[in-house]
Amino acid sequence: MSTSTSTSTSTSMSIPPLPISLDHSWRSDSPRRNVNGKEREVIWDVSHTPNGLDALGLSVHDEDESSYTGGSKARSYSDHDYTRNIQRAKDLDKKKDRDKEHGPLSVDVLARIVDTSNGRDKVLKCIQYSLRTYLYLLTIVAKIRPLSPWFRSNAKRMKLAISGLSLTRKCLLLFNPLHPLSDLLSPDPMSARTLIGHLIDLVSALSDDIACFSRLGFINKRVGGKADDWANRFWLLTTLMGLYKLHFKTIPKLSNSPSSYSSNTTSLSLEKRRAELNDAKWTNRKLLADLIFVGYDVLELNFGIIEEPMKCATGLFAALISTFKLYNKHWEASIGKG
Repeated sequence: MSTSTSTSTSTSMSIPPLPISLDHSWRSDSPRRNVNGKEREVIWDVSHTPNGLDALGLSVHDEDESSYTGGSKARSYSDHDYTRNIQRAKDLDKKKDRDKEHGPLSVDVLARIVDTSNGRDKVLKCIQYSLRTYLYLLTIVAKIRPLSPWFRSNAKRMKLAISGLSLTRKCLLLFNPLHPLSDLLSPDPMSARTLIGHLIDLVSALSDDIACFSRLGFINKRVGGKADDWANRFWLLTTLMGLYKLHFKTIPKLSNSPSSYSSNTTSLSLEKRRAELNDAKWTNRKLLADLIFVGYDVLELNFGIIEEPMKCATGLFAALISTFKLYNKHWEASIGKG
C-alpha cells in the first residue's frame, strides 16, 4: 500500500508541468470562474503579468522573454502598425457610410473645393497650364510638319481660352487685401516680424488687384503694367520667405521629433508628424517651382528656347501640387466629420 503510494507520488513529482502559452490570445471578454463561492477573473493577456509569469503562473519561455523585457523597440513598432491599421479601417468605414448617405466622397470633396474662390483658382490654374502645355506641344509638331486646318483653328481658340482663364483667376482673387488689412487692424498685439509680413501681403494683394482692374479696363494699362511688375516682385519675396521658414524652422522641427520607437510618443502623433513632414516636402517642391517661374520674369531673363517649356512645366507642376494639397485637406476634413 505504501509502496504504491510512494511510487505514484514520485511519478507525479517527476512529470514536469506542461508549458502553456497564451501569447496569441486576444479575448477582450475575460471569462470568470467561481472559486469557493467567489468570482475570479482569468487573465488572458500575458503582456502585463508580473515576475515573468504567464496567465497560469508558469514561467514565460526564454524565446518570448525579449518581447516583454528587452523588446520594447519591437513592441513599440508593432503597436504603431496595429494602431495605424485600426485607424485606416475606421477611415474606410466612415467613407463607406458617407458614400451610402451622400454619394461618392470624392465627388463631395470636389464640390467643396469649387465652392471656394481659392479652390476654383487652383482648378482653373491646372486647366490653364494644361492648355498652355498643349499649345507648346502643337508648336513643336508644327515645326516638324504643317498642322491641319482643325488644329490651327483649335490653337487660336486655346489661346483665347488661356487668356480668359488668366483673367478669371485674377477676378476670383479680387479684394484679397481685406485679409491682411483685417489682421493689421486687429487690437491683438503682434511682433515686428508679423507686422512686416502682413504689410507685404497687403501691398502684394493691392498690386494684384490694380493689375486685374487694368485688364478689365478700369485703370490705365501703363499703371496696370507697373502694378503687375510689383506684384511679381512681392510674389518672389514671399516665396523666398516661405522657403526660408520651411527649411530653417518647419522641416528641422519635424525632422528632430522623437523617433518612431520612443515609448513616450503615441502612434497617432507619430503618424501625424509623418504626414506633416510629407506635406512640408511637397510645399517645398511647390515653392521651388514658383521661384523658378516668377524669378525668370523678375530678373528679366531672356532665353527664348527654354522660356515657354520652363513656364509650362513649373506652372503646371505648382498648380497640381496646390490642387492635390487642397483636395487632401478637404478629404481629411470630410473623413473627420463622417
